[in-house]
Amino acid sequence: MANKHGKSIARAAGLAAAAGGAALAAGSLAHSLFLSRKAAASGLNSLAKEHVLGGAAPPARQGLLPRLLDEASGLDDFFKKPYFPSFQAGVKWFYEQNPEKIAIASPRGGRIHADMIRNETPCDVWVICLHGFTSTPRDFGGAAKVYHEWGWNTLLPYLCGHGDSEDESVSMGWLDRLDVAAWIDYLVREFGNPKIILHGVSMGAATTMMTTGEVLPPNVVCAVADCGYTSVWDEYAVQARETLHIPVFMIHALDAIVRIKQGFSLKEASCVAQLRKSKTPTLFIHGEADVFVPFRMLDEVYDACAAEKEKLSVPGAGHAESAYEAELYYGAIRDFIGRYLPAA
Repeated sequence: MANKHGKSIARAAGLAAAAGGAALAAGSLAHSLFLSRKAAASGLNSLAKEHVLGGAAPPARQGLLPRLLDEASGLDDFFKKPYFPSFQAGVKWFYEQNPEKIAIASPRGGRIHADMIRNETPCDVWVICLHGFTSTPRDFGGAAKVYHEWGWNTLLPYLCGHGDSEDESVSMGWLDRLDVAAWIDYLVREFGNPKIILHGVSMGAATTMMTTGEVLPPNVVCAVADCGYTSVWDEYAVQARETLHIPVFMIHALDAIVRIKQGFSLKEASCVAQLRKSKTPTLFIHGEADVFVPFRMLDEVYDACAAEKEKLSVPGAGHAESAYEAELYYGAIRDFIGRYLPAA
């Protein structure tokens, strides 16, 4: 009887170990698909300068993972979008500025990197521009150009796992918030008493919101968060259910790997929780046709924000497309910033 009981325990332990191994394998696969440097190199990041400026998609990449990621990004359709010429002009302008390459120590160890574009006319206003997933600073060229025309300076960091970043994994804003706080300290240290604005899109908007939940110097006068999600967990749950059609247990498995590899949980990485601590006036923007980061998330982050706030919904705009309604978008941003930056 004891021997039989012992065999049952051993069998149960074996099944548990197999299940645990399968979960870790699933989590590792999900991490490769969603949070690896390879994943970050898909989408816009996979486009060389000549592809963007030439206006033609590159040949399909080899390998199952690159092909899946490219198909999911919809790059072929991107070149056909009516706003592509505007995006292309922003990227062209960015390259023409020959941005300065800046690197500083990260509070997490190693170095963090950014591109800097100073205005020809000395000015103490700095906009920290925070790009989205599978993007880089060059893709923020359109907004950086507008800020440059307004007479301001821009600092455009590379977020975790993207471009010049030394991180091997993407953090979807959570670890990036610590780096942005370091960039704020850098600007204050190097440029006396700057007036700093945060502007992020998608993952960059999440980074912006998460950063505002930290203790920031009064130099940070306001923020703009364009189409950010409520939390990393919520965003991946939406993608699993509505876009990728994969079982939600994959997100649980991913969370386990993130805890092991990166030291945080997807639920901990919450914009809503950070916004409840925010003292930074924030303008929330979201396209009403956004399904990638559902439009319904706009009200959730707006309602959570403890600071002064305003929101703008853009009819017909999909994910990260609101800026292409330029008059509405930049008009709202200029008006909002003007409340906290009188010289604007």
